[in-house]
Amino acid sequence: MKKVAITGGLATGKSTLLKILAELGQTVLSCDEIVHLLYEEEPIKEELVKLLGNEVLDRDGRVNKKAILEKIACDETLKKRLEEFIHNKVWEFLERRYAELEREGVRAVFVEVPLLFEAGWEKRFDEVWVIACKKETQVKRLVEGGRTHLLPLLNKQLPLEEKVKRAHRVFSSEVPISKLKEEVERALSYL
Repeated sequence: MKKVAITGGLATGKSTLLKILAELGQTVLSCDEIVHLLYEEEPIKEELVKLLGNEVLDRDGRVNKKAILEKIACDETLKKRLEEFIHNKVWEFLERRYAELEREGVRAVFVEVPLLFEAGWEKRFDEVWVIACKKETQVKRLVEGGRTHLLPLLNKQLPLEEKVKRAHRVFSSEVPISKLKEEVERALSYL
């Protein structure tokens, strides 16, 4: 089974690319969605509280992602410890899912991995597809989407230009969706 990572920067269109792939009948997974599922598991919550403190849970006992971001924003060591813990749990989940998909005879799986290069995961995939756009577009999308709290992270991730250099395929989310879909269909024909 071919494993293809989908990555890019904040608000560059990773989810849009994944949605197009799903519409084209491809098997897709999202690390963000996996993290969301993991955050519902009690053992994970307990580890998060040990690592970051009780304030990362809201009154209902759910994980508060904004509180986590605030905790790690100024503490690089804590950020690295959290990422190592979560990345390991996500990878364990992916490996279990890969085994299921292989048993089902799936030919290729596309996995949205926002921090692919930062986590050192690029070698774990057969191909890396990057979706990119201009920085102004990223900022505009974050502001319009009500995600201004993520703006400081733009400069903390690996520069998009570097991700583009390391990709097997690059897509632009500056083009109309119909054109992006055509480009994806063309790329799929080479898989």
